Amino acid sequence: MLALLLALGPSVSSVAEQPTYRPTDQTGWFPFLIPDLASAATERAEVDLSFLSPEPAGAHGFLRPRGEDLVDDRGVPVRLFGVNLTDYHPLMPKDLAEPAARRLRQLGVNFVRFHYFDWAKAPAGILNDDMQTLNPEKLDQLDWLFFQLKQHGIYVDLNLHVARGLPDPPPGWGWMGKNLDLLHEPWIQSELRYARDLVSHVNPYTKLRYADDPGIAVIELNNENTALSGWHRYASLPDAFRQPLQQRWNQWLRQKHGTTEKLRQSWGGGLTGPELLRNGDLSAGKSEWTYQLGGGNGTLEVVADATAPGGRYLRWDVREPGTAFWHHQLQQADLPVRDGKSYTLTFTGRARAGGSQALDCSVMMQVEPWGVVGRGVTVELTSGGREHQVAFELANPDGRPVRLNLNCNNEAGTFDLAALSLREGTPPALQNGESLEASTVLLADATATGPKTRDYVRFLLDRELDYVGRFRRLLKDDLGAKQIVYCTQVNYGGAAGLVREATTGDAIDCHAYPSHPLRREVDGRTVWAIRNVSMTGEAFPGLTRLALNRVAGKPYFVTEFDLNPPNDFCAQEFPLLAALATYQGWSGVLDYGWYNFGTGPGTDQIKSPWQTVAHSGQIAFMPAAALLFRQGLGRPAERRVTLAVPRETALDLTAADASGWRGPAWPGVGDGAPWTVGTAMQLADGSGPVAASTAVDAPAAARLVSDTGELTFDRATPGAETLQVNAPALRFVSGSVAGRRFDLGDVRLSFGDKLHRDFAQACLVSLDSQPVGMSKRLLFTIASRVESKGAAYTADRSLCQWGEAPTMAEPVPLTLTLPNADWRAQTLDANGCVRGEVPLQGATLTTRAEDATMWYLLTRE
Repeated sequence: MLALLLALGPSVSSVAEQPTYRPTDQTGWFPFLIPDLASAATERAEVDLSFLSPEPAGAHGFLRPRGEDLVDDRGVPVRLFGVNLTDYHPLMPKDLAEPAARRLRQLGVNFVRFHYFDWAKAPAGILNDDMQTLNPEKLDQLDWLFFQLKQHGIYVDLNLHVARGLPDPPPGWGWMGKNLDLLHEPWIQSELRYARDLVSHVNPYTKLRYADDPGIAVIELNNENTALSGWHRYASLPDAFRQPLQQRWNQWLRQKHGTTEKLRQSWGGGLTGPELLRNGDLSAGKSEWTYQLGGGNGTLEVVADATAPGGRYLRWDVREPGTAFWHHQLQQADLPVRDGKSYTLTFTGRARAGGSQALDCSVMMQVEPWGVVGRGVTVELTSGGREHQVAFELANPDGRPVRLNLNCNNEAGTFDLAALSLREGTPPALQNGESLEASTVLLADATATGPKTRDYVRFLLDRELDYVGRFRRLLKDDLGAKQIVYCTQVNYGGAAGLVREATTGDAIDCHAYPSHPLRREVDGRTVWAIRNVSMTGEAFPGLTRLALNRVAGKPYFVTEFDLNPPNDFCAQEFPLLAALATYQGWSGVLDYGWYNFGTGPGTDQIKSPWQTVAHSGQIAFMPAAALLFRQGLGRPAERRVTLAVPRETALDLTAADASGWRGPAWPGVGDGAPWTVGTAMQLADGSGPVAASTAVDAPAAARLVSDTGELTFDRATPGAETLQVNAPALRFVSGSVAGRRFDLGDVRLSFGDKLHRDFAQACLVSLDSQPVGMSKRLLFTIASRVESKGAAYTADRSLCQWGEAPTMAEPVPLTLTLPNADWRAQTLDANGCVRGEVPLQGATLTTRAEDATMWYLLTRE
């Protein structure tokens, strides 16, 4: 599962809570559980998109890139629309595989990602007890499901390393081995053996090796992974992990610099200039130091201590956490620092045993937008106390006032700090007799900056490129695999991730969760909480920024995306993703995740943030979204702005951010640009500034109109944001629509004024590919809130008690006026079958409570 979000809001609390829940008043709501398994009823359904996939997947050969498109052997473009099957669900019981595959086809799916099935030994996962070899029984279940998907025209994305535990991880390292598995040779060998075993396996039902099967469209090497994230941590690894990496580091340095003396000259180092902190020696007590306390409680005082430099410590005692990560911060404002310069923070610190011992050190703006301009690292203190150094490179071109910021991430603890100093420059690059000739130059740690970090990032990128190269040789050369292959998601490793994926990948992939769930301690247990916001409103950046990670000249996938339950606006997921993907010309989009752990085949209620099954608010819009994306019912962007990112500049951007997530900015291009023009990055040679091909005046808080005229994202008025799509064969509106009328070409929609949070959405799509005014069959889909029966929420709607079966939908009062006349309107049940007639007033449909549906069928002779 994911580790990085493109648009992540404030973190929720880690303090245990006892919240109050209030059940939703579901008076007038109706049950509407769209099934996930095919049946005799779904075979009779009017909502059946099986015609989009008339042949088995791969019937016309392997899918391959042709520029930015995917094409089959006939040269016919193919767009992939689908879902993730995760953990043990790619290994589902064989009697469920065919109805599950057939149902996905009926809903418009032609792409499934096999994800996370390497997480455990059988029977939960695909592995034997050795966590290396494949369990024959579980592999047989995978084979059977793949065969059924292929027969139903559904391609597969096969993930290699996602969650398989690797042997003997170092203390404190995640059990999946992320980051380090790209560097540690025994783990790389383990992953290569696993990949060979799986991809060379002959499926007894298809009679083909996976390497030879065109039903597999994509092979992903390593989900959400990079060695460039938190690169300073490798320096403190145990010897078994650190020493081999240090040997390779020294070999790399010798190839570039030759001798220790030349390395010393290149790296330089040393602190210069005056002291920049005020009262760093604490001689004036706690003057100049500010404890920002936003919640919980704590104290700040100076205490005498003979063991401290200067005989005193600044004691920061965080006694009770607040409810957000920023509620406890220690700061000094108005730092006299300059853009583009390097600075080093030096201090002596200790932390009381039994509490948190981690401090995040950074330089950040002290005015809106409160951004980090000098990203440091997390310093791990000890109870004994010692000197620490953290280096920053300032990126503050607008010259906003900034502050030193120490953050305990809302964790209780007692932190003693003394002899605090901030000076321009970096620590000496070579210390304590480090020598290239003796291979004793240490790995870069939290004190490293400037030339050393720039070299280090290039070294780590070379290791990543070597990793990918070895897998590509195994798959492509040794096994003869013809599938699309790429390493991981493009934003992993920040701007350096662009270099890796643009250099090695057959296609580009990215993930996003506009309002990602976050863990929260409630009533003594860990639960998922969300920011309950819409993609037309506060969660707007999460989808939009996906378009800024696209790379010119290669097919673009989004293999994980969701607006997770229990969000009130979940119904926006599929249609908004499909609208942007169609306009931008992407090749594949995937929901995360159809089935996930406890929400497998036949699930009859919403009970997890990670499920799509049983969430009829999301599923109801799948057919319309599939038609829009797969049939290209919207026109692609007519012009494009391209961001040229020089390779060396990209690597320097990652080197300036120890977290490894800093991507390129888009100068002169507004945040709303992806809804007005096409967008893509282009990797360029050399160094120099990042530059857009043209300026785009498209601020996020504006009325954004696509250059095709079909998309209007109106965000000019806070609280009244909407997305409107006016394409020949599809009309759509979503957002704050209560009491408003929308004229979408020859179609008019008028919404009632009693809608929760003013939200609803509606989509009218042609089922015969004709423009709405000429069509004989239209599907009309509507939604507002969708929840399980009896669901209860906290006042801010961030926490939910899921309730029970079945899924319930809130009625949407509206009128739909169609072009022409002689229409017949019928309600459809949750299987998509006709249930009843609805009277029309001329060409106007008025929804009624007794309709109890999210789907209407409109037909005429």
